[in-house]
Amino acid sequence: MNSQWGKNTLRGGLFCALLVYAFAFLPLPAVSAESPRKVAIAPFTSLAKEDIGPAVSILPRLLASRLMALAETEVVLLPAGGKVPEEAAREAKAQLLLLGTVAKLGKGYSIDVTAIDPGSGNTAGAFYAAVPTEDEIIPRLEVVAGQITEKFFGGRTAVKTPAATLPQAAAPVPPPPSAPPTEAPSLRQIPPAVPAAQAPVLDRTVTPVPVEWVPTALRKVSESGSIADELHGVVAGDVDSEGNGEVIAYGRNILHFYRVRGEELLPHTRISSGLPSHILNVEAVDLDGDGPKELLVTGLDGDAVRSSVWKKKGEVFEKAAGRIPYYLVVLPDWQGKAVVAGQEPGSDVPFYGKMYTMSWNGKNLDKGDPLPADTRGAPLSSGILGLSSARFGEEWNLIYTDGDDILRILGAGGSTEYKTGKKYGWSGDSFEWGIYLPRTGKTRYFVRKAARVLPGRDGKPAILVPEGEEKLLGWAGNAKTTRLVLLQWDGGELVEKAGTPQKGDRTYSGADLLSSSRLVKGGKAVASIIQLAGDVTGTGISRLALFKIE
Repeated sequence: MNSQWGKNTLRGGLFCALLVYAFAFLPLPAVSAESPRKVAIAPFTSLAKEDIGPAVSILPRLLASRLMALAETEVVLLPAGGKVPEEAAREAKAQLLLLGTVAKLGKGYSIDVTAIDPGSGNTAGAFYAAVPTEDEIIPRLEVVAGQITEKFFGGRTAVKTPAATLPQAAAPVPPPPSAPPTEAPSLRQIPPAVPAAQAPVLDRTVTPVPVEWVPTALRKVSESGSIADELHGVVAGDVDSEGNGEVIAYGRNILHFYRVRGEELLPHTRISSGLPSHILNVEAVDLDGDGPKELLVTGLDGDAVRSSVWKKKGEVFEKAAGRIPYYLVVLPDWQGKAVVAGQEPGSDVPFYGKMYTMSWNGKNLDKGDPLPADTRGAPLSSGILGLSSARFGEEWNLIYTDGDDILRILGAGGSTEYKTGKKYGWSGDSFEWGIYLPRTGKTRYFVRKAARVLPGRDGKPAILVPEGEEKLLGWAGNAKTTRLVLLQWDGGELVEKAGTPQKGDRTYSGADLLSSSRLVKGGKAVASIIQLAGDVTGTGISRLALFKIE
């Protein structure tokens, strides 16, 4: 009788232990049976010079089918040209976002996929596969799908098991060790219901606890050699998810092309013909949606403001359209997507007309709808040179450096929402415009660089921009030394999160972030630095510097 009572007691203890074991290893709420796993896949980007667009365009759909087959996960395909992928993934309530690229790797290709947690913006994993020919890109995607499945779903089989059925699905319970009838079984003495080698893998890395990373430093990792030119800006071209690729720096009439490889800046080529006599701005954007970015070059031809479009052909750029009568800028995040904006020149001042969105028709840029900003009054009446945009909270606003080098955040009507107390955006470049007056000559206008923007979590964008400081140098007048700063919108104001030391012998004339989708730890930034300004005796000396955001 006592023996039967002991067996019943031990079985009851085993059942309680199984319940404790099951509840201890239940999936996190975000991946439970009530909220099944959901993965968002953004359109893949081609970083190859060859036209492999058709193969690359179908990779998201093929990857989705592999994941659904291997892991029985729900997949959402994000549309091209829509919202920022992280934002679109959050709206779809996805717990994982996959960003993919296909790049040229020697004579072959590399398929790279980065996994992002949409909630925190943190990188959750990186996967790749190398293929020798274009024909093997699609078949080789199976390898990448397997890597993703193994990391996030516990192997190449489905693990979508309801939590309540875990004890029943377990292997048979081995016989417990004998114990005296009067001694209650200790939970520590009860072996696991499932041997460790057979236990289902419940990977909790799909939805990590959100820990917001805050940048604290811009660490310089390398510099280019001396460049015999006075550089007035730099822009990122086609770069991969690791920040490797192409950057374009420009002086008054030369485009300098450099390659970023790891922590190196390597010279590649340059363009010195077919450009304006005085370059004012250069932007890089994918106008036609085929993957590679086109260059928009704005400058002065005599007294006229003209822009041109340059398309990549193999290893070089060729002019695809010219004599466009607008000053062109790229708004990186306007109503959820990148938009080209153009402003008409004025008569007595270089820029005065309305600003319009612009679209590529295959041969030229067409004027679209006007931007909701009043250019008839200050601060916009002096012209839009350093114009950018970002989402602050739930609203999209223009960012503009005014005539006093004050960084302003503007509402839809052009009214200032916030202005900083420091000087930003000065590039060291200027030009003359208007009627020549005795003794004074023409009016001089200074060119200001647009702040480079990356979307931030909860409407807190990050802004990279040169900061200026005025110093009086006797007869030389006001000279400005600058540093590079990373600002972030926080609590209704712009707060400096990281910056370079102040150096009086250098001028940071421009900068860009080597990414287009998010701010991450270890991300890269590139800056153009004037060491010696050009004058009648020389062309100046400059360098490019590469930074890591930490």
